Amino acid sequence: RSVYSSTNGFAFESFMDELAISAGKDPLDFRRQHLWGGRYQELLKKLEEVSGWKTRSKNGGYGVAITECFSSIVGEVVKVSKKTDGKIKIDKVWAVMDCGWYVNPDIIRAQVEGSIIMALGAATVHATHFEDGKAVEQNFNTYKMPRITDTPEIEVHIMENEEKAGGAGEPGLPPFTPALTNAIFDLTGKRIRKLPFALEDV
Repeated sequence: RSVYSSTNGFAFESFMDELAISAGKDPLDFRRQHLWGGRYQELLKKLEEVSGWKTRSKNGGYGVAITECFSSIVGEVVKVSKKTDGKIKIDKVWAVMDCGWYVNPDIIRAQVEGSIIMALGAATVHATHFEDGKAVEQNFNTYKMPRITDTPEIEVHIMENEEKAGGAGEPGLPPFTPALTNAIFDLTGKRIRKLPFALEDV
């Protein structure tokens, strides 16, 4: 789901975050400075507003990422914190979708929510292991999937404009993983460069 956009998005948006930190810049402002065009600027403004980026808590880690695919732009902010046992917990995800002209907002929100949950699985639990030349996980009874108890609160907003209609089923997936790993860096100082990774091992 989202094909190459997720792998490219993880690399691009992870590196954008590293560049921002290296330059001593706020990660969201850094993206604003390097992304031209009204749609990007308006989306980042909306994302900053709904996530409370400028007034974010010092008790957690926040990460941001923005990607474009299938003629749609999606930005996401992920908030993480540490549980009492020291393990990482994903508290909330804010997503802003600009898919141009649309008809049914409920369907778009559902697609973005589903994309985020699928991205959560791809980032943290989806893995195929091989023994003796064949896959160990040969069906869903042995292939790990995210459960409802793993799912964070998700808040989706849709931009209003008259742009040409873009995709809605896949663009919500690519920004999640870099936003998550950027949030983990913000909280722990540790960069994640290999996927999938286990939250409990961070």
